[in-house]
Amino acid sequence: MSVSPDAPESSGDIDLQSNDSADPNPLLKDTIFHLLQVERRRLTLQYLQDRTDTVPMRDLAEQVAAWENETTVEQLSSTERQRTYIALYQTHLQKFDTEGIIEYDKDRGTIRRTSRADQLDPYLSETVQQCSDSSSETSPSEKRSSNRRWERYYLGGSLFSTSLLGAKLLHLPLISHLTSRLILSIVLLIFSLIAAGHYYTRSTLVESDSAAE
Repeated sequence: MSVSPDAPESSGDIDLQSNDSADPNPLLKDTIFHLLQVERRRLTLQYLQDRTDTVPMRDLAEQVAAWENETTVEQLSSTERQRTYIALYQTHLQKFDTEGIIEYDKDRGTIRRTSRADQLDPYLSETVQQCSDSSSETSPSEKRSSNRRWERYYLGGSLFSTSLLGAKLLHLPLISHLTSRLILSIVLLIFSLIAAGHYYTRSTLVESDSAAE
């Protein structure tokens, strides 16, 4: 039985055509990295990753906002919802639509993930893994929460000190017999303790971040 010398070449042509048809218009790596460099866009892709049907933009925006603020959709404030919705509406979804990652109907407020988004999945998974590996670092939200807590401590110390001085000036019972020097010492002690605790907490956060790096 004779074999035609052209057969291998024909087979190779078929394989090449098959590969081209599977991915006729691949995204450039620079484009992929540009799309994934913003966390809000990564969260958007994460939400759409297992969805092939049309998604209301409002549902997408609410879930992305909840992830960003580390809360639930039900507990989101109107400001948090609006901030994420506007950013997606004006910028991020349009970028995805331009690159063919989604079909974005601005008038109807709907989004549908396209097959071209599959090209981003390997890079998206790698980004999620990197975030998981760095979970021991102090997140920005944790730092903001810590700052707000110490702001309340300073405010509480100020209110207590003001009340103590006011009670002394008004000669209120139990306070009027305290000397001004003693009251000043109490005020200084309160703020010294708050400042020392704040300094210790900040030092601990910095050391934990340095160790994680």
